[in-house]
Amino acid sequence: MRSPAFQFYAADYLADENVALMTLEEEGAYIRALAYCWREGSIPSDLEKLSRLLKGASNQTLTNLQKCFAVSSQDPSRLVHLRLESEREKQKVWREKSAQAGRKSGKVRKLKKIHTEPTLNQPSTLVEPNTNSSFTSSSSSLFEISKATPLLTVRAEDFPEAWNRECGRLPKVETFTDGRRKKVIARVRSGLTIERFSLAVENCTKKPFLSGDNERGWTATFDWLIANAENVEKAITNPYGENKNNHLHPPDPLAGRKFVQAVGK
Repeated sequence: MRSPAFQFYAADYLADENVALMTLEEEGAYIRALAYCWREGSIPSDLEKLSRLLKGASNQTLTNLQKCFAVSSQDPSRLVHLRLESEREKQKVWREKSAQAGRKSGKVRKLKKIHTEPTLNQPSTLVEPNTNSSFTSSSSSLFEISKATPLLTVRAEDFPEAWNRECGRLPKVETFTDGRRKKVIARVRSGLTIERFSLAVENCTKKPFLSGDNERGWTATFDWLIANAENVEKAITNPYGENKNNHLHPPDPLAGRKFVQAVGK
């Protein structure tokens, strides 16, 4: 398949000595000859045929024009343009490389999809849906995480259910939206387990700052916990423990003055 267009290098065209010596009529015939040569691969060397092709160009014009072309090695009755042939070969190589890259990219996407996309086609390795779940969705509630370790399967609804089971007085999850589902899947694919998540929920209820004992009355929520890969670890480790909570209340600005007055007495 021939490309419908070729690169036109204006600087090279203007610097060509043969072009510089052409009249405007000859230049017009030359450009038309280039277009035919690109589309057909060659043009006839016979002056009569070439004249008809170039709308009655004079013999002098055709003679000067032939200086820019070479006789075809495959057909002596045809003329080819060496620069156009070089550009044609460049385009062919580029198309082949692009096709190879596309095929390789397609294989990678296919393999990635096999290992990461939700699937219901492997009942022997996936957990069956829980028909008693409080959350319903038209999309699949099962997804699998494939790593070097054995296949790990998880049910997305397990996470809001674990939150509601362990959250105590914290706000419960009423609806499990598609947005929440996507974040849960992202967290699991980054290594989060339902056990680790449940531990984080339990810590949210035990740590004063996360359960509302702060200046704003803010509490941890399901959305906060699944928002990124760090919040679960923050809930489990020290950052929201007693020490951080104690620093929430600024010291009394008059405390130093009161101490001096007391010492003075």
